[in-house]
Amino acid sequence: MQEIYVGLDIGSHSTKVAIAEERLGNNMELLGIGEARSEGVIRGNIVNTEKAQKAVSAALADAEKMAGIEVKEVFIAVGGDRLRTFASRGVTAIPRDQDVITATDVSEVLRASRAIVVPPEAVIVDSVVREFIVDKQGGITDPVGMSGVRMEADVGLLMVPKSVLMNLDRTAERAGIIPDGQAALIHGSGMATLTPDEAEIGVALIDIGCGTTEIGVFTRGTLIWAYSFGYAGESVTKDMTVGLQLPFESAEQLKVDFGSAIEKNVQGEEFVSIPGIGGRQARSVERKFLAHIIEPRLEEILTLCKDAIFEAGLASKLSAGIVMTGGTSLMRDIVQLSERVFEMPVRTGAPNIAGDVPDLARTPQFSGVVGAVLSASDKHHRIEMSEEKRGMWSKIRKWFLRKI
Repeated sequence: MQEIYVGLDIGSHSTKVAIAEERLGNNMELLGIGEARSEGVIRGNIVNTEKAQKAVSAALADAEKMAGIEVKEVFIAVGGDRLRTFASRGVTAIPRDQDVITATDVSEVLRASRAIVVPPEAVIVDSVVREFIVDKQGGITDPVGMSGVRMEADVGLLMVPKSVLMNLDRTAERAGIIPDGQAALIHGSGMATLTPDEAEIGVALIDIGCGTTEIGVFTRGTLIWAYSFGYAGESVTKDMTVGLQLPFESAEQLKVDFGSAIEKNVQGEEFVSIPGIGGRQARSVERKFLAHIIEPRLEEILTLCKDAIFEAGLASKLSAGIVMTGGTSLMRDIVQLSERVFEMPVRTGAPNIAGDVPDLARTPQFSGVVGAVLSASDKHHRIEMSEEKRGMWSKIRKWFLRKI
């Protein structure tokens, strides 16, 4: 058996677990998935660890049963409505007696980039290298082996309140599993849904879940900026509970079964039945009226995404347009509405991963948890590669010193 990775995504609506095996050629294959209704989670933030733990335990049990293995460690996707990106720059001098930049130098400059004053209530959960700069030459993705005397790293540090990560870790531990690292949910979702070309030339990934909307801009093959806020699919449902005078669960089911993001796309003579409350008779309402409620809220959410991207000065980098993922991206006509708001091409993205598991695992709702598995693998390989490069350059240096 090859390396096993386990991802955990504790969302506002549901908690998901994915177990995958990395086989020869670094090919990832899903072995099992599990999903349970979340409790004690609001806008992606855990407010009751005991309730949240029950969902983790249930999802984990289902995933383990499907995979036929028991797991001890988990890699956590960190979401929520308070993810922010902070720019940082690390600088290091290359020793004069050294011909080329080594993996040790790269580690040193990345360490320097994280040596910033982090607010006492915040914690770094992920970091992304936007570029390396060697002797004022930018746009470098891997400086190892290059010559130079000064190296800089332009890095994005992704932070959340310390309590967010502590509650995630505590919830996992209560479920009997050991947290073995974390990454921003939007970072992993990008790995799961974007094509290499999209990530290279520039794209915005928008993950609209139940309680939060998360945005990530990718270019040169990596995430360079992320942001989140607490308006998402649940906000749409709450509007429907008011407009239709329905309980939340009934409104949610209507939204999923009959909702549309564009009112004019719905025929006026289509009616749907709305269940009565407290023994009252069921009533009928035009399906067009559902879209009348849904469209303005979704348009508002998408406009908030657009404004955030523009305020960050990143709109010009989106040569590949927008990719939508998350459960709310399944709403009928949301791509058309998004193209109207952003005025650029939009598509829906879902995980593309092998494995004899239900097709549910390859839907937008599972982008975050599949992304957690891919993030865990990516982190593991980056550590291995760094150690290998460090060892290789150490051997070269020793050989060179023996020759002089």
